[in-house]
Amino acid sequence: MIHAPLELERLAGPALAQARWRVAHPFRIGRAEGNELELPETTISRWHASIEAVADGWILRDCGSRLGTRVNELALDAGASVALHAGDSIGIGPWRFRVEAASVDASAIVATPTHISLVRAVGNLAEQRLELLLRCAGEVAAATDEAALAEIVAEHALLGSGHARAAVLWRDGDEIVLRCLRPAAAADAAPWRFHAPLVRSAERGEIARLESEAEAGARAKRALCAPLMLDGHAEAFLYLESDRPATRRHADAPSFCHALARLAALALANLRRLASERERIALEADLERAREVQRRLLPGALGRLGGVAYALRLHPGRVVAGDVVDVFAIEGGRTVAVLGDVSGAGLGAGLVMASVQSFLRAGFAHDGDPASVIARLNAHLCAQASAGRFVTLWLGVFDADGARARFVDAGHGHALCLRSGSVDAVPTRGAIPLGIDAGAAFIAEELVLGCGEILLLHSDGLIEQRRDDGSGFGRERLATAISAARSPAEVVETAWAALQAHAGDAPPDDDTTVLALARA
Repeated sequence: MIHAPLELERLAGPALAQARWRVAHPFRIGRAEGNELELPETTISRWHASIEAVADGWILRDCGSRLGTRVNELALDAGASVALHAGDSIGIGPWRFRVEAASVDASAIVATPTHISLVRAVGNLAEQRLELLLRCAGEVAAATDEAALAEIVAEHALLGSGHARAAVLWRDGDEIVLRCLRPAAAADAAPWRFHAPLVRSAERGEIARLESEAEAGARAKRALCAPLMLDGHAEAFLYLESDRPATRRHADAPSFCHALARLAALALANLRRLASERERIALEADLERAREVQRRLLPGALGRLGGVAYALRLHPGRVVAGDVVDVFAIEGGRTVAVLGDVSGAGLGAGLVMASVQSFLRAGFAHDGDPASVIARLNAHLCAQASAGRFVTLWLGVFDADGARARFVDAGHGHALCLRSGSVDAVPTRGAIPLGIDAGAAFIAEELVLGCGEILLLHSDGLIEQRRDDGSGFGRERLATAISAARSPAEVVETAWAALQAHAGDAPPDDDTTVLALARA
């Protein structure tokens, strides 16, 4: 196992015999003679701390000191150890030291076995590399897409790292794919391949370095891989390799590549944010068009058709409503009233809602029997609707004078009749919701509306709306709110005001629709 050599440099504290120390395992620090770093101060323990080589790098261990040891200004517990990297600071009593990467003689490692180590980007960048980074920062910020970003990063990596080849690798699902290679491979050359274990090592978020390569026929003598981290995950990699051994002027290549990868990761995050924003804007535009279609399909909020006066209000719980509501006239001066609820929410439910409304209008253009029309609608939904999507529906056809209606309640169950201050459920034998069983039977029932009586149809979103304490609006609150109303408009207005008073600032849990009808 090869460990990246380290050195300690005194940054602050009383003067010592030297200012730098080469670290070798074990490197002991304390007041007693015999320590590799002797600190002549009574507050320092005799055997205070030690730096030791372990399987995957270096650690700093506190040897049970009285006053403790600090790493990057964080105190270690007595006897505890922590991973140590170049760039860290160590505080012991009045002294503070910086850990630095020591230079390595490349000729000493040419014949050693392959070893990948994780390194911390450290040290001061040379002036020319700083200039290059500043120029790169401007170019990556102006990149208009991910392909352009990869080109810019690869070109600057070649200029500043001292490596002969630069590649940008992209994560594509579970695969790592080549996005850009500089210089590009010749047309007749064998396909270029990256060192997979090196890339896997960099996935943890650190720069990975191939220390040496001794396998027969191996091309790269050295390689470096820096991850582009987004939200804690390596989304791409800057990969550098060369068939020439490193020199001292390449010692800060990890620092340069680390900085370059950070710039590229910021630019990549911004490009993806912009792409997400464009998708969001496009989706909102599509949803707004869907809302506009729904608004055009709805009848007016107040109206009179034949012998029926009505008032309605719909509020989508999501962007597009899944409630079905309609009032329209058919042959013979009769009026059709519909209120239903498509299972689910959002755009899918809204599309089913629009298809139901269109089917009913087309169906009643040729057939005035509610049971017949609803049976055909059920067969249509069973054939067309997605699995698990069904529709509850109340459908009634009022005579020309509005006094009598033939209706079908297909699993809806939210019909109330207001008579002389009392609010009662409309009795019904009912039927199953639409879109479940293509062979289901539907039988029309009869409803009589006397003068001054009001029929209220609503979706379940009305009575299920909850406030902050979790309590629902409920049918009793609804009945109390509307009991004194004298017209369809007043029923809708008082029901809505009571709902808002109950819910306060809470957003609607579901689509909420109210339709009130009376003899005109």
